[in-house]
Amino acid sequence: MHSRPSPWRWIGWLLMAGILVVALTTAISLATMFNHIPPDLIVTVDGEQIDLQGLHAGHAWLVFGAVVLALVIVVIVVPLALLFGVGVPLLLAVLGVVAALACAAVAIAVVGSPVILLALLVWWAVRPKKTPAAPPAPSAPPPVPVIGQHTDNTTPFA
Repeated sequence: MHSRPSPWRWIGWLLMAGILVVALTTAISLATMFNHIPPDLIVTVDGEQIDLQGLHAGHAWLVFGAVVLALVIVVIVVPLALLFGVGVPLLLAVLGVVAALACAAVAIAVVGSPVILLALLVWWAVRPKKTPAAPPAPSAPPPVPVIGQHTDNTTPFA
């Protein structure tokens, strides 16, 4: 008998599928772009000029992979870093405030328990007594259908 997969496994598979879709979309976009590069395009990085038309096949694939990797990091890793860098501390702060409020509520309940008990006893003594409800009246039996009865269409109740 197979057990049902956990939701975390589904989330993991969806995350991996999202990464794959982003990588494939980027790869297709870059492949289309590399086929339509103008011949006079020169990229300058830190003062060094790179002629994209003069790249060898191995260098072009390295550039292609580097751009795909950079985009996957920007789309996947940066949001996760923000989630764990901002979301988790914020969640812990909220849990700390809730725990402090729960401790304060317990302390107030312990200190005020004699007053609460006295108020409860007064309320039980003063509240009106409930009278038992009368049993419901018996309902009429359902009508018995008559099969084969002839009705006169001239009477108003037929």
